[in-house]
Amino acid sequence: MTSDEPHAPESEESDLRAATRAFQRARSSGVSSSRTSSSRASKNRWKPPGTRAGKASDPTLMSTALTEFLNHQGWEDDAARAGLSEHWREIVGEDVAEHVHVESWDDGQLVLRADSTAWATQVRLLTASLLERVSAALGPDVVESVQVKGPQAPSWRAGPRVVKGRGPRDTYG
Repeated sequence: MTSDEPHAPESEESDLRAATRAFQRARSSGVSSSRTSSSRASKNRWKPPGTRAGKASDPTLMSTALTEFLNHQGWEDDAARAGLSEHWREIVGEDVAEHVHVESWDDGQLVLRADSTAWATQVRLLTASLLERVSAALGPDVVESVQVKGPQAPSWRAGPRVVKGRGPRDTYG
């Protein structure tokens, strides 16, 4: 059929019938406009942005999606550790952060290393307020206890092999 030839009335009628059937199929497979059932009414209620109430393809807030991803992967503790290390200065303050560093964090126990025994003693006295600040920053029950260690004594080991004995005694005399 070329553009010069007129349309046959039979083909127009068959096209119209096909379009009507397609419309009726689409209409019957879609959601009806009446909201009589309570389950549909509760499904179609408006939810605030960022919630996972709708389809999986609906947009969500980035923070919500990231939190769900971390929870799904089981990385909540790792993310909290990274947050503590990154925000350590804001949590404890500049003066304390200069002299006290996070050494490790395992099973809810935070281990801190101080530059001097004086700083270690001060932080031990402030453990309760430190726990409150960490809980406020990272959430409750993330850190259960704090252990503060002083400066580490120097190691006298010089190589991979060690001679057993009492160690250096009369070194400074």
